[in-house]
Amino acid sequence: MTETDHLALYRLWRPQTFSDMVAQEQVVFPLRQSVITGKFAHALLFSGTRGTGKTSLAKIFAKAVNCLNPQDGDPCNQCEICLAANSGSLMDINEIDAASHNSVDHIRRLTDEIIFTPVRAKYKVYIIDEVHMLSQGAFNALLKTLEEPPGHAIFIMATTEPHRIPATIISRSQHFQFRRIKDEEIVGRMRVIADHIELSILDEALEVIAQLSGGAMRDAISLLDQTRQLGKEEVSRDDVLTLAGRVPDQFLSETAKAMLDNDPESLLTNIQELVMSGRDLAKFVTDLGGYFRNLLVAGVSDHPERLIQMRGEDIAQLQKLAASSNAAALTGIIGGLAELQVTLRFSPDIRTSLEIGLIQLSSQGQTAPPPAVRSQPAAKREAPAKPDPKPEPEREGTPPPPPPPIQREERREAKPVREEGPTVCITPDTESIKTDKGEESLLSVWRDVLEDIQKERRLDVALCARPARIFVNGGTFEIRFENKLFGQYACLNKKECIDLIQKLIHKRTGIPYPVLIALDEKVDREVGETAEWPWMHQARDVAFSDELPPPFDEADTD
Repeated sequence: MTETDHLALYRLWRPQTFSDMVAQEQVVFPLRQSVITGKFAHALLFSGTRGTGKTSLAKIFAKAVNCLNPQDGDPCNQCEICLAANSGSLMDINEIDAASHNSVDHIRRLTDEIIFTPVRAKYKVYIIDEVHMLSQGAFNALLKTLEEPPGHAIFIMATTEPHRIPATIISRSQHFQFRRIKDEEIVGRMRVIADHIELSILDEALEVIAQLSGGAMRDAISLLDQTRQLGKEEVSRDDVLTLAGRVPDQFLSETAKAMLDNDPESLLTNIQELVMSGRDLAKFVTDLGGYFRNLLVAGVSDHPERLIQMRGEDIAQLQKLAASSNAAALTGIIGGLAELQVTLRFSPDIRTSLEIGLIQLSSQGQTAPPPAVRSQPAAKREAPAKPDPKPEPEREGTPPPPPPPIQREERREAKPVREEGPTVCITPDTESIKTDKGEESLLSVWRDVLEDIQKERRLDVALCARPARIFVNGGTFEIRFENKLFGQYACLNKKECIDLIQKLIHKRTGIPYPVLIALDEKVDREVGETAEWPWMHQARDVAFSDELPPPFDEADTD
């Protein structure tokens, strides 16, 4: 066994020159040119997601500026400086982990020793990894040295979270942003590595590794390294998925077919197998959503092979399965799976929630409506557009109204409803609300809650909640929408939104009011407070009107 046999592949295949770097041309080219011309900044900042080459490029640059025989900007890796740098024995190149050396004292020791000239190299280079982990005091201690360092000092800072670095530090550095590496470039690099280590692995397996890595070359090479332990003659796509804790494509296909065929027994059997295998159920929902996405693409695209990274026979199987449903149903299931994933985060029994959620979604696999929670109101949405005088006489205790001349005029005369008898919707007990400070205006309290929602950076929730009618009915804080405001209702009728609103109402009133989000087909728009702006209310009425306003006529002035 050689000395390097125990090293991970990502360490053995770490780039040693600018030419070895995969992608990141927007960073590699200017750095190479700066080495060739000898004109480079004293402080560099590398930012980007993990595994994209930030630390590797920092080490290459540190060698290149000190190399005795650079070749077109690349370090030669043969001179004594390069060899010492590669072995880690060159004292003039210092790599500092800011996660464990983040105090003021650590940085002060660095600034005290930086004034001394290099021992062997031309420049003393400090590579500060995860620089965003430095404390505020450490940043302040580094600031002056970073602004006016000695001529022999170079700082290279790497971070995955540039937003946490003070602007004063960024302004004194040249900022280079690293991008996620494309899947095809990752696959090309891994094919070179696999061939070199004599690992037999299918191209489709390499494509899965690239997809799972999320644009991070180090993650991809680490997963490739794991496949060596399988001891198989040829590593397949399903082998990689199993190794990564994901379910194979065949299992996803069987589960999707059970949902589209509305076969709950097969669905429950698959979930049982999934649970017994010990796989992450939340990841399974993510994978299943991705599979239904592929089904949707296979069903609507003329060239799905351009959008789905699968073999031809797998795409043919997708097209066959997609033919048993339609785009509307697939889109609804994808949306339902996204909502189910949010539900699983807060569920005390993930398995039961998964079973119930998938069975509900499977019941509509052959139909166009989206998830079950939306199918009922969606059917009612058309009701207000049809003139139907029947519901009005059914109200007990009120005489039947005269037949309206036209539907638009009926809307104009709808305002006095509040002064008539009982309405079809729940009327508020009072326009005030009990708080720990006594009775307060319901609308005033609600507007304070909306402001608190905006402070929580949930502007979408605040905007959707404004046109709602609010009530305090029997100790419950009710938020009700007209039927045509289904989009706003769907936005708020999620557990995370309800929990947020309930928490902020409790914070404002001091009383733990339960919150109800409801959609009423025949809601009385004149009953209940609303925080909607008047101009928005008028614009919405025009947008939902069934016909254009009648033209101006002199008779209207009478």
